[in-house]
Amino acid sequence: MNRIVRAALVSSLFVSSASFAQDAEFNMQVDIEDQDMPSARIKMKTTTNVDGEETTTVKVRGGGARMDVQMTGGTTTTETRSESRTTETRREPRMDSRPEMPMAAEPSHRDCGTRSDEGCMMRRDGQFPMDASTWRGFYQSLKSENNEIVRQEKADKMLKRVYLTAAQFGMVLDLFNNEIVRLDVARIAAPHVVDPQHALGFSSKWRNSISGSEYTDIITQ
Repeated sequence: MNRIVRAALVSSLFVSSASFAQDAEFNMQVDIEDQDMPSARIKMKTTTNVDGEETTTVKVRGGGARMDVQMTGGTTTTETRSESRTTETRREPRMDSRPEMPMAAEPSHRDCGTRSDEGCMMRRDGQFPMDASTWRGFYQSLKSENNEIVRQEKADKMLKRVYLTAAQFGMVLDLFNNEIVRLDVARIAAPHVVDPQHALGFSSKWRNSISGSEYTDIITQ
């Protein structure tokens, strides 16, 4: 605001000194290096009334402010106004085009068909072990097969797709009398046992210590 005052005063002094220019009107553009008021426009007008009294009017506009200075017979009248500008910014709520996927609720209880089974509520690779209905159908299918080689083929196909608890795993191993076949089944099923730490003791299912040691390596991988 001080820069506008200085501009107005300098301009009024200039007009007062130019007494020869009666009824004159001047328009000038003054550039002011100010962040809030980069430029000001000054309009000056000098008139003489019937009594010979000279009146000089200076109007300054710039930076959202306005000042009117009137000089008559040695008396100076100043009127200052401030023009405020309000900018309203409206933000629209952001719409996400991707729908929110509901979180899958954890089951409060699961039955894996093996009575009290700690592994029934566990996951491996994000998958739960077979529930009671799936397990019973799978187990009965293997148990009803008299040919152990065919039983092994059935087990291999199913165990590559499903997950099972250590308790279910132990019951599957007990269906195979041949220790070599049993070890092959263990090798297929071990990566899908959800609680392999509970199956470490199954090494005792092999009378051959070498096979038992190999089983331990398989289940701990």
